[in-house]
Amino acid sequence: MLAAKILEKSTDAVYLATPVWLHAPQAIASLKAGKDVLVEKPMALDARESAEMCRVAEETGRRLAVAYYRRHWSRFQFVKEMLDRGDLGRVLHVRTALHGWYRPDPGDGGAWRLNPELSGGGVLSDVGCHRLDLVAWWFGLPRRVAADVATRTQAYGVEDSAYVLMELAGDVRFVGSFLWNSKERTDEIDIVGTEGVITLRPCDGPGVTLRAGRATQSWELPRPANAHQALIDEFAWAVIEGRAPRFAGPDGMSATRIIDAIHESARQRAWLEIG
Repeated sequence: MLAAKILEKSTDAVYLATPVWLHAPQAIASLKAGKDVLVEKPMALDARESAEMCRVAEETGRRLAVAYYRRHWSRFQFVKEMLDRGDLGRVLHVRTALHGWYRPDPGDGGAWRLNPELSGGGVLSDVGCHRLDLVAWWFGLPRRVAADVATRTQAYGVEDSAYVLMELAGDVRFVGSFLWNSKERTDEIDIVGTEGVITLRPCDGPGVTLRAGRATQSWELPRPANAHQALIDEFAWAVIEGRAPRFAGPDGMSATRIIDAIHESARQRAWLEIG
């Protein structure tokens, strides 16, 4: 059905919301058929597949973007603006905690996420990639990573736990925990600088808080009613106006590169350079 649809002359663009193992082959087929492509996250099973998608997009002259929709939310854009202005002084440390419980029934339609050959991984690929994409957007690709990745509680073949240390550009340190084995949900980001701290608790909640000395400022920037709307609109206008999307394939590839490095660091039990 997909192959027939993407070959239709009336189809200008394709939005791929399929399981991860299908992203690369379907995106590449769509690009070669002359269609622009918006693909769900994570971009592909690994960075090698992601790079091939980007290569084909460049070769065919088509648009390719990845559905990291939080880049289009006002709250996360506001944080980037504060960082770019230097509101925190020198940034020292970033902490993120994303904890929850995921154990679907075998017959659940999303159970493919538990097969690494179909999903590329567990908690990191399915939800952690969103937080890692924010880090890459705000600070650039990390320089190196050290990680512990394991399946500690759940009875499935992908990781339910990941503990990550990273060195970011500008000598910034990152520490993150990503869990699918805690029934107490946690979703937090703290960014610590010499002059203040930005807090997002919960990450997708309405508030952004900046603490600087004895002063505290808070802003209400609620999540959109439709989480994907701004992303879809921006991509559609890029197609209509004949321009590149604001965030293209190489941007979406960053989180996948980080996840690959996290898994490899965990296998080697050592710091691993990224790049």
